[in-house]
Amino acid sequence: MKNHSVEELCALDKPYSNTIERDQLFLEAIKENYAFQSQKQPFINYLAQQRGFSIDMLNSIDDLSKIPPLFVGTMKISSFCNFETDDIAMVLTSSGTKGQKTQSFFDSKSLERLSGMAMSCFKDSGWTSTVPSHIFVMGYDIREEKNLGTSWSNNQFLSLAPNKSVNWTILKNDKGEFEFDSQYWAKKVVELGADAPIRFTGFPAFMCQLAYEIAKINPGFKAKEGSFITAGGGWKNHKGAQLTHKDFAALMEENMGIPATSIRDTFGMAEHGVPFCSCSAGNYHIPIYSRILIRDPLSLNVLPDGQEGLMNLITPYNMAQPNLSVLATDLAVVKENCSCGIQGKYIASIRRGGISKNRGCAIAAQELLDKK
Repeated sequence: MKNHSVEELCALDKPYSNTIERDQLFLEAIKENYAFQSQKQPFINYLAQQRGFSIDMLNSIDDLSKIPPLFVGTMKISSFCNFETDDIAMVLTSSGTKGQKTQSFFDSKSLERLSGMAMSCFKDSGWTSTVPSHIFVMGYDIREEKNLGTSWSNNQFLSLAPNKSVNWTILKNDKGEFEFDSQYWAKKVVELGADAPIRFTGFPAFMCQLAYEIAKINPGFKAKEGSFITAGGGWKNHKGAQLTHKDFAALMEENMGIPATSIRDTFGMAEHGVPFCSCSAGNYHIPIYSRILIRDPLSLNVLPDGQEGLMNLITPYNMAQPNLSVLATDLAVVKENCSCGIQGKYIASIRRGGISKNRGCAIAAQELLDKK
C-alpha cells in the first residue's frame, strides 16, 4: 500500500504555515486515502452513490466539501476497521464504562503519522521545554487504562519536557474502582513544587479541586518558573459547573502562581485524532494536517468563516478507518488571523450540540468528583 502524498503531508514541519503547494498536497493525500477506503468500505461507496460523489470531483481544495462525511454517531455503532487484528498497532476508546463508545483503530504507519503530527503541533504551539519537571497527570493511570483515548493523549504530553517524576492521579483502589485523592495530591504538588517546575495535564475539573486543596494547606503557594498546564477533556469545575478558560486560568494563577499564558488546552476527537492546540489567546489552531468545514445543521451547506455550525473534520493520515471526513455534533465557529500571531485558521468557539448527553471520558471522570 503506497501512500506517498499522505506520508509527505504528515512529515511536514511548521504545522501552522500553509501554502498553495501544501493545499495541493493535502488534496492529493485525501484522494489517496479515499481511494483506499472505497476499496475496503461498502458503506463509504453507499454514501458516495447517495450523494452523487466520485473521487474525480476532487480538483481543488474547495472540493473537499463534496466528500460525503461519515457521521460521528455512526462510528459509535460500527468499527469500520480496514485491517486484520494482527495488523492493528493500537485501539483507543473514547468513553468510560457506560454509554456509546467510539473505537479508533490505528495500524503502525498511521499511529506513527499521528504521533509525529501531534508532536509537531505541540512544539510549534510553544508547549515544549528542556527544563526537567515534575509531571502530574489528571487522568486515568495508563497502566490500568492503556486503551483509553485520554490516557494515551496524556501519555504523549510526558515527552514535552524531561521528567523528574511522573504522577498519575486517578488510580484504582483496593476495590478495583478509580478514585482521586485530592488531599494527598495537593500535598504532593506542594512538596515536589519546591524542587522543580511542575507540569499538569488532563481534566480541568481535577485541577480545580487540587487548586482549592492547595489553597487550604499552603496559601500563597507559587509554582516555580517554567511550570505549565495542558488541560483537556471537558471544561467543568470540580462541582460539575461550566468552566471558561479565562476563569480556569485565573484560578490556577491565583492558587498555583502559574501565569495564564502558560495554561493551555487541546480540543480533539477520537474520531479525528489530530490535536487542536490553544495559543496564548485561548484559540484552537488548525494545523496543515487537518481541515475544518462548518456546516449548516439543517442543509449541511458549508458556512463562511465567523458563522456557527456543525464541525466537519477532514484529515487523511489514518488508513485503518474511513474517518477522513467526519461530521460531528459539536457546534463551532472558525476564524482567521488570530491575535497571537500564529498563521492560518483557528477554532474561535466550540459548544456541544445534539439532544442527548454523550457520556465520554470527561463525564465519567466527573462522576468520581461527584461522589465526594
